[in-house]
Amino acid sequence: MIISTVNDSFPPFSSLPPELLIEIFSTCSLTGDWHIPLTLSRVCCLWRDVIISSPCIWQSIVVLDSRRTMSSIRAQAELWVARSSPLPFNVVLKLADFERLLPIMSCFLPNLARWMRCTITYDGRTIETSLSDLTLSSPRRVLHHLDILLKTPFEDAAGDDEDDIIFFSCGSAAYRHISMKVATTKLPHVEMVNPLLFTSLDISESTFEYSVRSPDLLRFLAHCPNLEHLYFHGWSSNEGTLDAPPPVTALPRLHTLLLDEICNQRSILSHLYLPALRELRLRHINVDYPLEPYHVLEEGDSDDESHDFSQSPHSDLHTGMGIRKLLSRSRPPLEILDMDLSDMRTKDFRWVFDKLPDLKQFSIVGSDMSDSVVTLLVPFAVRDVDELEQERMSVRLPQLSVLKMYSCQQLSGDALVKALSARVHYTDHATPDATLATVVIANCNNFTASHAQELSWDLHDRLHMS
Repeated sequence: MIISTVNDSFPPFSSLPPELLIEIFSTCSLTGDWHIPLTLSRVCCLWRDVIISSPCIWQSIVVLDSRRTMSSIRAQAELWVARSSPLPFNVVLKLADFERLLPIMSCFLPNLARWMRCTITYDGRTIETSLSDLTLSSPRRVLHHLDILLKTPFEDAAGDDEDDIIFFSCGSAAYRHISMKVATTKLPHVEMVNPLLFTSLDISESTFEYSVRSPDLLRFLAHCPNLEHLYFHGWSSNEGTLDAPPPVTALPRLHTLLLDEICNQRSILSHLYLPALRELRLRHINVDYPLEPYHVLEEGDSDDESHDFSQSPHSDLHTGMGIRKLLSRSRPPLEILDMDLSDMRTKDFRWVFDKLPDLKQFSIVGSDMSDSVVTLLVPFAVRDVDELEQERMSVRLPQLSVLKMYSCQQLSGDALVKALSARVHYTDHATPDATLATVVIANCNNFTASHAQELSWDLHDRLHMS
């Protein structure tokens, strides 16, 4: 009788208006169980129709990564994002393993315009971010920078490492740039990550323990097809000889590449296809200890015929051969080459200078380059086969307008004066729109005040020294 009375007093759910059902189901979806909408949709056809046709029920996306595969999480993300459309959505991420943060986030980043809030819980911490506040009601959000710090997350007990700052923004009022900063002990496996559409990427190793092997780096970069800027800061870890060649990774939009304090520059540079590269910056790559040989012998690996002195012969070889392979494969319109404590052999400088017709700025710091390299800047005669083998003058790096040389102690002042004077004598008249406009010579001990005075007769106020 009691059951009968209850049934008579409370109408069945089927008699409730759809608006009330939607409100009930939306409230249930906020309880924290990620599968609530799916569970309710299996009760009856009416509930299924209401739930599937109501985007507001799918606006809260709760992801529990414990004991779940990435394919399962990815399928959930795609389903919830699709069914909540066109409404905004919020993500609640309950992490058991912080290493999975970036792979899980990659499932939602393609729909950044609709992503309003993100709540991350891990190891007793809660990190909340309002993406709508970061963008300041901007009509358009642009995915910009990803900063990956290879370290143990939250290893600083005082909390000074700021690992709880995941999202940050910059840009104008019309276009707000959304960026991410992630601490992780290793780059995520490529099979776990959706394409990352950031335009800028900074990867920094914190210790030898968290160094990245070149094959892993290249595979990860293959999932970043929109990159325009790439910065890789290493820890000078020698990865040894590879068992097999890494994959070739194409980054068709990349125009700026910085490699800093690494020993696997040859493997990285040799397996990148960068047809739009305009700036190549190499920092602190010289090392004075032996490096493992490359996994395959290539043309150019023979000893340098010049036999010039070098404090870093092994890294010089790897740097030069890496740049050779990069230029051969990509043929980029490189305009800036910056080498700070990063050197090459004389034969590599000669090969590279012959392949850079668009280079406008060359700067080098702490090089052991000899007078033979500076002599490469002198105009030389070439014979035109099509013009009845008549000779004409030419120069390497024909667009070079800025030359900066710091602490190059193997260069003689006489060679610098002779080479640069001869160059401007020719280019000032033959190609006045593509001649040296700025020359900086600093802390080169063999370039004396008398050399500076002699060179200033040709360069005038274009010469700067200290």
